[in-house]
Amino acid sequence: MEEIFSKVVNQVFNNWTGLKLAVEHSLGGSNSLQVANDIKDYMVKYCLYESNVQVEDIQDALDDIMDEEFNTICEDNSTKDISIILFRFLQLIRENNLAQLEIEMNSLPTASSEWLTVSTCSKLNSSCQDTVAAQRHESEISEETPMEQDSEWTTVKSKKKR
Repeated sequence: MEEIFSKVVNQVFNNWTGLKLAVEHSLGGSNSLQVANDIKDYMVKYCLYESNVQVEDIQDALDDIMDEEFNTICEDNSTKDISIILFRFLQLIRENNLAQLEIEMNSLPTASSEWLTVSTCSKLNSSCQDTVAAQRHESEISEETPMEQDSEWTTVKSKKKR
């Protein structure tokens, strides 16, 4: 149940422009992507395990999280739209209507690129830390390595006209 709902939340959050912009502009600090993934994991658990959760509760949670974590207020009512979608899928899961869930999940828009990770670590364990450290090391090496100059390129200088 949690795995299915996690896929739904992942797909919805990958299409959420407000969250994506908050992460791209590092409004949650230097680890905005990790914050977004933690929010995604939190919302899965909140929706599934909070007793009698309603659309308004999900919207309030999303509004509070966006404000507290990203200092962002979504004036486009996207938190309301997202909470309605999440609540609908939550109902389908609780009714064990997996056929309809699959149909509706396939009708959701797909993100042009998945910028949120599919599986995240709510607490960084050693394997996650090693992966993050390796990615940082690779990016540092690529930044430090100067580009080779192509011998076929020539520099053209313009003459100054008087």
